[in-house]
Amino acid sequence: MTVPPSAAEPATAPVTAPVTGPVSARVEAPELPPLDHPDVALWRPATLADAEAITRAQKTMDAVDHPDWTTPLEDVRDELESSHLDLACDSVLGLGSDGDVLAWGLVDLSPGRATRVQVYLTGGVVPAARGRGVGRRLLAFQEARARQVLATRSEALPARIQIDVDERSPAALALAQRLGMTVHRWFTSMERDLAHEIVAVPAPREAAVITYTPDRADDARLARNDSFRDHWGSQPTQPERWAQFVGGDLFRADLSRIAVDADGRVLGFALCNANPEDWEVQGFTSAYVGVLGVVREARGRGIAPALLEGVLRATAEAGLERVVLDVDTESPTGALGLYERSGFVATSRSMTVARDL
Repeated sequence: MTVPPSAAEPATAPVTAPVTGPVSARVEAPELPPLDHPDVALWRPATLADAEAITRAQKTMDAVDHPDWTTPLEDVRDELESSHLDLACDSVLGLGSDGDVLAWGLVDLSPGRATRVQVYLTGGVVPAARGRGVGRRLLAFQEARARQVLATRSEALPARIQIDVDERSPAALALAQRLGMTVHRWFTSMERDLAHEIVAVPAPREAAVITYTPDRADDARLARNDSFRDHWGSQPTQPERWAQFVGGDLFRADLSRIAVDADGRVLGFALCNANPEDWEVQGFTSAYVGVLGVVREARGRGIAPALLEGVLRATAEAGLERVVLDVDTESPTGALGLYERSGFVATSRSMTVARDL
């Protein structure tokens, strides 16, 4: 199957009627479908002890689905250790007769629920086991479990089940579409070659750009939550997940920048990590801008371009060759244009495939 014609332009789901009742009144809890397949010797929940085996399996998927980046063990551990997950119910592993992981999946109810209750489905099937129905069984199980989770929620908010799919993985898109999911949003991956000149931008008004330091972690989190309130699909980042990000081994405080006002309040942020495993598959060294934003009241002062310039210069001075990021193609802040003006070029795309309930 090829990517549908809608891939030519960003797609947004139709607007639905306002929600007045709890999620549980709109979503029924189905029975979980059986997990049986001749290629899978054992299905069972995951544990933290499985992190390395899951990472090995995930890396074989990465090499096919998005060969320019790979999943670090740290990310898998962070997911498995999340306190809001009940691994006994919200995870599944499919093991071959040799004990290796053939398939794995998580059903992750986002702990941030300000405007929507969202369940993320992650995982997949190793390439050697694809094309024989393992993925269909895995995703059907995850989707049913997601509905069970949503059926317990009392929030009077919209509900969504979603999967992130790389454009280079049409089979994953086809599986999601079989379950009634559709493409809701497109995201573009971009790169900036630091061999090219970094053009100076005007200093931001009433703000100074400085290097991020760990003592500003929660200030930056609160600024992130404010700045992303009007971004599609975004919910407030909770302290635990934020601590995993800014406290992780791959986080690079030296490359990250924040913008502060005269009182030291964080107005903007550009926070980076660097994964040497990515460098091996990319063919170049790089930093990745995990999140960049400006609080809504401070927009229009030139803060975002100054933050980005700071990251570019710091990364070049660190001896890395490129800066990489992902951007919402339809971001209301005009982020795509900002990156293009700063010399970033598009390399690939991914999509959020979802079903609203």
